[in-house]
Amino acid sequence: MFNNFMFLGVREMKILELKTEKRTTKGSRAITKLRMTGKIPAILYGHKQDNVMLCMKEDEFTRILHTGTRTLYLTYDHQKESALIKEIQYDHVSDRVLHVDFSRIDLDEMVKLRVPIGLAGESIGVKEGGILTHVMKDIEIECLPTSIPETIKVDVSELALGKAIHVKELPALEGIRYLSDTEAVVVSVHQIVEKKTVTEEELLAEPEVIAKKPKEGEETAEAEKKA
Repeated sequence: MFNNFMFLGVREMKILELKTEKRTTKGSRAITKLRMTGKIPAILYGHKQDNVMLCMKEDEFTRILHTGTRTLYLTYDHQKESALIKEIQYDHVSDRVLHVDFSRIDLDEMVKLRVPIGLAGESIGVKEGGILTHVMKDIEIECLPTSIPETIKVDVSELALGKAIHVKELPALEGIRYLSDTEAVVVSVHQIVEKKTVTEEELLAEPEVIAKKPKEGEETAEAEKKA
């Protein structure tokens, strides 16, 4: 167990409010026109209620997204609902947000989601010549919507060569339960394995041919033939 490691823990997210509008149009043409006006299409679903098609200003959603929050209050038609950012679709070229899925939530109800794991510090194993591998970039957790961490930071300064930190060695955080495999490796430091480089001369070099030693009796017979 790596109890001597300093785990930086989590920072709780604030619940921000996002102004949205109901939309009635759908289809690729309508969505394209919507995006041209600087708005992002979205959908709100869950809790056995009807799906609601929404849209919001791209700059407002981007600003909120950059805060790292996952829990929001959505307002539309004089209504206000708590929701979780469930999925975001991005343009693979420009990285602009194309569509957002919101899931209705109860602020007193546990939710399951994945949050990123960040590393801090320089490992002593790296200073000794090793390579640090960040194996698990995010982890599945269960917690209340009001306790969703933006990230879980782990200080790897004391991580030595040949050692690793597993999920079971992460700190117990109040209100948060890790759901990922407890034996899974989060980060490790291993020795650099040097591979022998074969030169072109070695590849082209012809192997030395060693003559086969004649069996007993063959040498005498060969001599008689030559005589």
